[in-house]
Amino acid sequence: MRASYLPSLTLDEYLRVVATVHPQLHAVLDFERPGAARALGVLAATSSEFDSDRGGRGDSYRRAQQDALVRWTGIRALLGLLAPDPAAGPPLLLDVLGGDGTVARAAAGRLGSLDSKPTIITGDLSGQMVDRALAQGLPAVRQAAQFLFLRAESVDGVLLAYGTHHIDPADRPRAVAEAVRVTRPGGRIVLHDFDDDGPMAGFFARVVHPHAAGGHAYRHFTRSGLAALFADAGLAVRVLDLYDPLVVRAGGEPEAKERMCRYVGDMYGVGAHFAALEDVEAAWRLLERHFDHGTPRHWDPSVPSRPVVHRRDGMYVAEVPRMALVAVATKPATPARRLGDQP
Repeated sequence: MRASYLPSLTLDEYLRVVATVHPQLHAVLDFERPGAARALGVLAATSSEFDSDRGGRGDSYRRAQQDALVRWTGIRALLGLLAPDPAAGPPLLLDVLGGDGTVARAAAGRLGSLDSKPTIITGDLSGQMVDRALAQGLPAVRQAAQFLFLRAESVDGVLLAYGTHHIDPADRPRAVAEAVRVTRPGGRIVLHDFDDDGPMAGFFARVVHPHAAGGHAYRHFTRSGLAALFADAGLAVRVLDLYDPLVVRAGGEPEAKERMCRYVGDMYGVGAHFAALEDVEAAWRLLERHFDHGTPRHWDPSVPSRPVVHRRDGMYVAEVPRMALVAVATKPATPARRLGDQP
């Protein structure tokens, strides 16, 4: 196939590279499954707001994610939910909305010496993001969440996080069904987003939508909606709250505040919103207003509800609170019996 699959590679070239550099990924790829040709055609005609800053926030987002550990608190918790038993051996996980590999890089940085560390396949809709992940030595595949180019029952767990609201509501049941399809029996599917009625969804509506180049006209999730998605897929599910802050470290308080403001500006494509202010303290006060969650429902009282700077291990730590909504489901080890099946 000569058509471009990534900005730098045709599909044939991509497959040759992966076969050599990432044989574990190559072994689970399936570009011959029914519907794959059509899915590839749709993919080739699809652009993403994460391709570049010209129509969205791709370049600025990748700049923010150079520090993969800013979201480590949440990433660590999500990986623990996906692979709770270290004795089971190193799992093979799929990060469906992986961008340029933030989750994989964070895990490598903090779990690199562990025998049970996961191998994380980074997936993404954006060819630019997948190109970048491959350039950083990560196993990565360009695919849409609702049509995965992986074999059935080929991975131990699937993560849909950090952008699940970008999946069109009409496509979400198919995305969950695809996650279930590629997960091995007994494996887990974890879906992370923000409550549609919560403070983070409000931040996206009040700040990101009017100030980011690509806007933010996306629907987030509700607890009942998450439960229904997995019930329709035939899985029992737990829906829980997960503290997922942004955390940066610096040698001094002003530097910590400046780094956090720059990170938020780059990550959400609203850098000009902060850059227009006269100094770091003014930008920090704006950040405090945007992320002051008050006392929302389901908030853990042990964590901050507004941005703070505190001392830890001789460093100044800027922490911006976010509370995520997470669904955790386990694929049955044996197929569930349906009404009418013979015993």
